[in-house]
Amino acid sequence: MKILHALALSIGALVAVWVFLSVGQPGLRFNPWIGFVAWAAFFAAGGGKGGFNKALAAGLAGILLTAATLYGVGAAGGGLVAMIGLVAVLAFVLVAMAELPALSYTPAAFLGAAAFFGSGGKVDESVFFVALTWLVGLAFGYASEAAGKRIAKPA
Repeated sequence: MKILHALALSIGALVAVWVFLSVGQPGLRFNPWIGFVAWAAFFAAGGGKGGFNKALAAGLAGILLTAATLYGVGAAGGGLVAMIGLVAVLAFVLVAMAELPALSYTPAAFLGAAAFFGSGGKVDESVFFVALTWLVGLAFGYASEAAGKRIAKPA
């Protein structure tokens, strides 16, 4: 089987599991789309252990820095001016942190930030669940790639 077809098969099977966990088990508090975004970030970062690590570090940094930024917006009164200023600083930091090799995958940083904003941006236990969903999404990406490689036959 071609690697593309093997990956399609493994991804399709694991998507079914992901939908069951994220939609069918609401008590787990996984956000379906955040898992898919993290899964895509894994592949966009090149896959494998390297892609996992790049998307993990930068994505989690994006989530946590966005939570800190929104906390700061609230502490500054929650107005539009505070939001504009602090989110601009956040964007600067998400790009500038790429100087650190572990945080150099800037797209994952912005995807993590977007995931937190899109989740509602509440600075409460949501931070943990967004980060956990990101991690599980990456794990599904890693597992789907590994499974696809195992079932593929060399051309």
